[in-house]
Amino acid sequence: MNPRQPERPGEPSTVDDDPELPFDPDVDTAEDRRHHPAAGTGVSPFPPPRRSRRPRIRPAIVGAVAGGGFFGGLVRYLVGLALPAAPGGYPWATLIVNTAGAFILALLLILVLEVLPPTTYLRPVLGTGFCGALTTFSSVATGVDQLVAHGHAATAAVYVAISLLAGLAAASLGVVLGRALAGDRGKGRE
Repeated sequence: MNPRQPERPGEPSTVDDDPELPFDPDVDTAEDRRHHPAAGTGVSPFPPPRRSRRPRIRPAIVGAVAGGGFFGGLVRYLVGLALPAAPGGYPWATLIVNTAGAFILALLLILVLEVLPPTTYLRPVLGTGFCGALTTFSSVATGVDQLVAHGHAATAAVYVAISLLAGLAAASLGVVLGRALAGDRGKGRE
């Protein structure tokens, strides 16, 4: 029998119980059961509720994103102060924060999905808030524009290539390190 399909019509599917499927820790299954009590009992005699076209805004999550964004923006600002780019100069600060953000985000996602216990606030605080404010594609575009405007088109092309390669390498390193941490944690349980 396929564990993803119900055995008989009207019988609940076991998709949520399949440990091989990825688990989204931002979904609170207890809250879902409170709002949809018939979800795990089979067929409901009531029609499913109509979904609103408007997103459900949760103030605590918005606050978590804002708090993480404050600190991510602060770090980016401080790195910019420490490594200011002269007009037409190489924008090292932007390269550093974007590379660091790619590493942090990749590591965070692996840790959240494979190592840490389920949580509602970690991804909004660190992923969306901190990394979202830390990284900046618009500054890459502005840096390229300034380099080209000052007659450094070749440097601008190298900057774009290095930014892409550094981001991919940092994200790959974050995934590898996260998987290594997940593997170490799994060995300790055996």
